[in-house]
Amino acid sequence: MSCRAKHRAFESQAGMYDLEFLYGLKKGSKKEGNEWCMGMDMIAKEYVCPTCGEKMILTENNCSDGYAWVCRKFGVNEHHIKRTVRKGSWFEESKLTIPEVLILTYLWVKKTPNEWIVDEMNVPEPTVVDWKSVYRKVCVDMLVKDSKVKLGGVGMVVEIDGSRFGKRKYNRGKRVDEPGSTVLSDCWPSCNGLTAEGYAHYTFNHSKNFKDPVTGVHTNGIEGTWNAIKTDFRTQGTRKVEGQFHTYLAEYMWRRSHRGASMKSLYPSFIRGVTELYPRHTQDTVE
Repeated sequence: MSCRAKHRAFESQAGMYDLEFLYGLKKGSKKEGNEWCMGMDMIAKEYVCPTCGEKMILTENNCSDGYAWVCRKFGVNEHHIKRTVRKGSWFEESKLTIPEVLILTYLWVKKTPNEWIVDEMNVPEPTVVDWKSVYRKVCVDMLVKDSKVKLGGVGMVVEIDGSRFGKRKYNRGKRVDEPGSTVLSDCWPSCNGLTAEGYAHYTFNHSKNFKDPVTGVHTNGIEGTWNAIKTDFRTQGTRKVEGQFHTYLAEYMWRRSHRGASMKSLYPSFIRGVTELYPRHTQDTVE
């Protein structure tokens, strides 16, 4: 099966499940919840004993996940090894149950406010804040993973514009590194050397026009983007954004890339990103 076909199959399966289903996982049997996560490749379907190298047995117990991997041998190589079903998975370090993590993830994708999540799930706000930080870092990793395509190129137009966020000037991002690109900017002095680097560079003066009356050059697109990001950041609170600018920007970019998508496709898309970035392990790893 091709990678694209796997993605379609994954999203087709995940798209069947909404918040009601996820609450059903929480209230239902641990076995059904674990089997669903295994089917979604979020936890391992099997685990190898670190002592004897044989496959461990999935055994019911009283832990929060209801089951654990167990290998018990007697004799010369006697040992009794246990591993949780979340071992080697994205859920490993969390104190929440697996269904609770899935519900919280769904609510983040839906841009649910912290206060509502705290009341709805009966979890401490620091837990919600920490998990939302994790989700934003996932967005960062997804953008890095998908950043193989260069900006610009022959016949392509790229708008650039500086913008101020808080007390610092952020000019980070993928640089226009394809000679032949047409670059549109205002009269920012830092852009003056672009022509010498092989770019077709057009400028206009903001203090006189929003759009150059002769060439038609403008940077309305990038300026609109910066304004949308700033508006989004204001809802988060300036203090929250400071120091984590790149993660909030990554979240904005991820959401924008899925603009217009319904939760039936948006949530599976994020979960698929998690499974691709953090594949579950089937044996202990050496740190």
